[in-house]
Amino acid sequence: MKRYSHWIATLCMCVIALPSFANQVTARILSPTTAVVPGDTYWFALALEIEPGWNTYWKNPGTTGLPPVLTVNDQTPELLFPTPTTKPFGGDANFLTYGYVDRVVHPFQFSVPETATHRWQLEGEARWLVCKEICIPESQAVSLSLPVASNPLDTQRTPELTEINAARGQIPSDFPGAVNFQGPQSVWISGLQDVTILDVMPEQSGEVLGLVERTSPLDGGVQVVFDRPINATELTATHWLIGTTEGGIRVPWDPALVTPKDSSSQLSLSLVLLMALAGGLILNLMPCVFPVLSIKALSIAAKSSKSRHEVQRGAWLYTAGILVSMLTLAGVMVALKAGGAQIGWGFQLQTPWFVALLVYVFVLLGLWLYGWIEFGGQLAGVGQGLTEGTGGRAEFFTGVLAVIVATPCTAPFMGVAMGYTLTQPWWVTLIVFAVLGFGLALPMLVFAIAPETASRLPRPGQWMIRLKQLLAFPIFATAIWLLWVLVQQTSADMILLMLGGLLCMVFGLWLYRGESKMARGLSVVIVLISLGALPAVSQMSPQTSAAQAIEVDAEAYSSSALRAHVESGQSVFINMTADWCITCKVNEQRLLNTEKVDALFEEHAVLRMTGDWTRYDASITEYLNQYDRVGVPLYVMHHPDQEPIVLSEFPGFEELKAAVTARSSL
Repeated sequence: MKRYSHWIATLCMCVIALPSFANQVTARILSPTTAVVPGDTYWFALALEIEPGWNTYWKNPGTTGLPPVLTVNDQTPELLFPTPTTKPFGGDANFLTYGYVDRVVHPFQFSVPETATHRWQLEGEARWLVCKEICIPESQAVSLSLPVASNPLDTQRTPELTEINAARGQIPSDFPGAVNFQGPQSVWISGLQDVTILDVMPEQSGEVLGLVERTSPLDGGVQVVFDRPINATELTATHWLIGTTEGGIRVPWDPALVTPKDSSSQLSLSLVLLMALAGGLILNLMPCVFPVLSIKALSIAAKSSKSRHEVQRGAWLYTAGILVSMLTLAGVMVALKAGGAQIGWGFQLQTPWFVALLVYVFVLLGLWLYGWIEFGGQLAGVGQGLTEGTGGRAEFFTGVLAVIVATPCTAPFMGVAMGYTLTQPWWVTLIVFAVLGFGLALPMLVFAIAPETASRLPRPGQWMIRLKQLLAFPIFATAIWLLWVLVQQTSADMILLMLGGLLCMVFGLWLYRGESKMARGLSVVIVLISLGALPAVSQMSPQTSAAQAIEVDAEAYSSSALRAHVESGQSVFINMTADWCITCKVNEQRLLNTEKVDALFEEHAVLRMTGDWTRYDASITEYLNQYDRVGVPLYVMHHPDQEPIVLSEFPGFEELKAAVTARSSL
């Protein structure tokens, strides 16, 4: 993964303090024979015994990790890797790794020198990274001593040869087919049939695809659908490994391979329409839609004593508002798809200004439900007209509002129905959206078809006011969630802009309730000013956030330099890190390498020192051991004539500031 933008990954801690320094993996070299002949080449193997719950890595470790390395007799033989399995790091599916658990055997070839006599020694060191919720680089000395025989007949096979041969048989073999991208989150493998696919893994180090969600036979091959979209521009591997129940195969990636039509088209249109109808119906129960549906039901309850025609008319107009809005939304989607965009339900939520507009709408709706504001006749269909309006616009625009507030929500069955439209003609998209809208309007259509059912609703009374107030809270909760979405799309600085705009809007609405014409005129101006926050939101991006990572100057760690700096009166901040440590990189992106922290260090004359433990370093290991740590991250603040201050593995700014200013507070 090239970016560490998802701060939730901090749950996947690379390293914390452990009470024991014992290796979690035990290494041993396996020999095929009881003796060796000078000049011959043999298949040996590196066997790794892994403690329960821990794992080592494939040659492409995935999002994080390092493959094992063996150095013997001043050579680094090429280790062969059996088929691995996909494992989320720390249980977080956003960070996929490829590796092994329990036990793995890596075969390798090695030649005995022609000059070997008496006994031949194969000795050196094996190194690997082992992970659980944390990652620890480990190493172990390995050796093998065998007598030298002059005649191959004087050698005998060992029991370990069977294990070595079995491991060689598990090495993925080349398959004559090819693989290419097919859809936004699917690939097609030609010629592969009658196998159960467990994993698909690119061989290029650091590249990942996703978890296999489902597979389907398709046109003499197999379609593999993943649980997430594929970013094809970031994949450069020339071969992919396909893990099956029978073992693994290597398949070349061929960008020229013509893939068949997506198998989602095999779904029948009638089944998809049924799913869309069910999804629209369930959508009424979502917290963003249910309050509007409830208010509409209360409106019909208030009119139940009136004519059947009026109840029917209101229900049909509500349905018309939903269908027109849904078809408009579908039309926009069709146009954008024609322009090459990959979009689906809720695509408009990818636009910050639209999300900000929805925040305004939900806050207004919540305030109206609670009874804090009311709207006059000119705004029928948006405010009071939702329950009390008698004009056709009130009923129609209630349906429009239902679609607007439904866009942040997704109901069961909707995903399949919406995904089906991605590969279908424009007219199918319109039909699916129309049926989705029909499902959304279905509860009100009951009153259109059988208006006498309105008389069975509870009689209007004080309970309706209390219910309206209760329904305001899920609406406010949705507004808070949308505000959080907006922060992820832009930056935390946006909160001040949005809250200021909402304050102006509410103040303007309060002024409008006055009797003075001047107050009402001023209120319109203030409300218009509050809307100025919407286009401003689109100008903000994560890159403009004050917490965006920057390049910082840091001195490489050495124990002598650290001692010299502290003895000379210099405060020093130690950052022990590694490239394979996710938590280290997240901490650097969100905190350590930001302008705010850089200014803090400059203000208090703090020198940065970084220890890079990507590869084993004895001096860094010694420093870690001083603080009872066996891995990174480790953050320590050194002040002259003070005990070092050890920070947590995931420090906040206030914790860091307290450590930095501890010197000046004494």
